[in-house]
Amino acid sequence: MSMTENMTNKLVSVNNEWDIPEVYCGTPVSRLILYHNLNLPSNRYKRAEILTLMCMDNRQSLRLPGNFSFIVRNAGGTLNGVSFSVSFAVAVAGIRHIAVIGHSDCMMVNLGSRKAEFVRGLSEDSGWDKAAAESHFLDSCVLFNKEDVVSSVISEAELIRSQHAGIVVAPMLYSVEDDLLYLIEEN
Repeated sequence: MSMTENMTNKLVSVNNEWDIPEVYCGTPVSRLILYHNLNLPSNRYKRAEILTLMCMDNRQSLRLPGNFSFIVRNAGGTLNGVSFSVSFAVAVAGIRHIAVIGHSDCMMVNLGSRKAEFVRGLSEDSGWDKAAAESHFLDSCVLFNKEDVVSSVISEAELIRSQHAGIVVAPMLYSVEDDLLYLIEEN
């Protein structure tokens, strides 16, 4: 599923630094977008300033300076199975800004439609018993299935805010069609 009209209505394009909402101006969130979208020049950082939670999809490749961001990748860009990593970065590394980045054409949207392909792939290519492969899919599907990317990113951002008060959490979308980052309006 590529970018739909419903998806694009909530997206904020960043084509220059003046497109960045005031809440993010001068923060690692704005620099993340400017590095990626506009190739803002920078030197290597001494320590990470932001944590980026994003999907494991190989079509996403952020253009960032070295050491600028912790990057946590997980199916669907969810906290499922990686919440300790996020908490560790906040508690020990002092991270105060988090970008939650979903992407267009995510395979976790309507995940249930991939059940037969998943079961066949595990049983034929990895030697799994079909019943075990099906059980594994069904158990995991409830954790990773998305109705749509934008609402999922907003939900993940809200969950992180509820767990880490005072942390700035920015919901974003990576467009695999144009290789750019967009901010997601939450209202």
